[in-house]
Amino acid sequence: MKKLILSIIALMCVSLVFAQFNNSYVYQLGNVNGSAVNQTGNLNISDVDQEGNNNFSTVDQTGIQNDSEMFQFGNGNDSDVDQYGTFNTSFVHQGGPGNASVRQSDDNYSVVYQDGDNNYSHVDQYIDVGDGADNNYSDVYQNGYGNWSYVQEKGDNNVSYVYQDGDGNKADVFQLGNYNVSEVYQIGDNNDADIDQTGDDNDSWVEQWGDTNDSDVTQVGNFNIAENQQWGDENESDIDQNGNGNYAGTGQYGYHNYSKIDQLGYDNWALTFQDGNYNGSMVTQFGDENDSYVDQYGNANGSLVTQSGDYNDSEVFQNGNLNGSGVAQVGDDNISLVDQGGMLNMSSVLQMGDRNDSGVDQKGMGNFSDVKQFGDDNVSIVDQDGTSNISGVIQTGNQNDSYVMQDGFLNASGVLQTGFLHVSEVYQTGNFNFSMVNQFGNNHYSNVTQFGNNNSSFVTQKNSSF
Repeated sequence: MKKLILSIIALMCVSLVFAQFNNSYVYQLGNVNGSAVNQTGNLNISDVDQEGNNNFSTVDQTGIQNDSEMFQFGNGNDSDVDQYGTFNTSFVHQGGPGNASVRQSDDNYSVVYQDGDNNYSHVDQYIDVGDGADNNYSDVYQNGYGNWSYVQEKGDNNVSYVYQDGDGNKADVFQLGNYNVSEVYQIGDNNDADIDQTGDDNDSWVEQWGDTNDSDVTQVGNFNIAENQQWGDENESDIDQNGNGNYAGTGQYGYHNYSKIDQLGYDNWALTFQDGNYNGSMVTQFGDENDSYVDQYGNANGSLVTQSGDYNDSEVFQNGNLNGSGVAQVGDDNISLVDQGGMLNMSSVLQMGDRNDSGVDQKGMGNFSDVKQFGDDNVSIVDQDGTSNISGVIQTGNQNDSYVMQDGFLNASGVLQTGFLHVSEVYQTGNFNFSMVNQFGNNHYSNVTQFGNNNSSFVTQKNSSF
């Protein structure tokens, strides 16, 4: 019995010794290759395979059950992997002159694949030993010449994908928090993507096809979503979101388009489409649950949208060339719709108050519309079809309605409503017609209809006590 007990104890000691072994495999085929492997802890695995000349590799593993696989094929590769803690996994593949660096603490997973020359990649999934940067996943693929990738994941359960195919592309990803997802796809040359996410459950997606495109995404808060797709050359997109539950999306298809979206608040929504060249769009939202949609089709169109308040809605459609639109909403529950087709049309909308509604429809060339609403529950509709028509509407007060329809050449209309519950209707068909309507006080109604050329009308309405 004593011999049996001693045999069992000896067997347990041998098993414990074997369980503590680290494993290192180094294979070198070529000239002037260098590999340094340092393992401290238990059950760590390192596999280094170098085939070529002048490759250098360093692996440092400190902890338990870390796994590093490194494959260097070609000449002049440099790779450095640092694993601290437990259950980290790193896979590095290099197929040409380049540099790769991986730094991990507990339970992280990283893949770096580089095929080409002079590519650089850095993955950082590490805070401090014991601080808990766990279950992060990073996948980097680079094919071409001179690509650069830098990924930092600090927190738990973050996911990052970087795919670059071409030359001179750059991707910079920083995630601080938990359950964030970042995806970068760049196919072409000299594209640049920067993603910065701070908080939890944020999602960012950038796709660039072409050359010299630039995309910047910054998200601070929780449950924010940013999407950007660029097909063409020299497009630029900038998305900044601060708050929770915001969505921003940009689609750019063409050349030299510019889009900027800034959101501060909760549950805001903004989407911009640009199909053509040299289009510009800027959207700024301050408040909660504001919606903005901008659709630009053509060349050199410009749109500016500013929303300050809650539940505002703005939609801008530009189809043609050199159209310009400006929308500013200050207050709550305002609605603005601008639809421009043709070229050189200009529209300006200012809403200050609550529940104001403005609609501008411009078809033709060189039409101008200016709408200003100060108060609550005002409605303004402007419809321009033709060339160089001019419309100006000012509503100061509450529950005023204005309708302007112009069809022809160089028609001009002015509407001023001060007070409450006014209604003004202006219809101009022909050329060089002029109409001016002034309403003061309450409850006035005016209808002006002009058919033909060179007609003029002046209407002034006011209460006797006004």
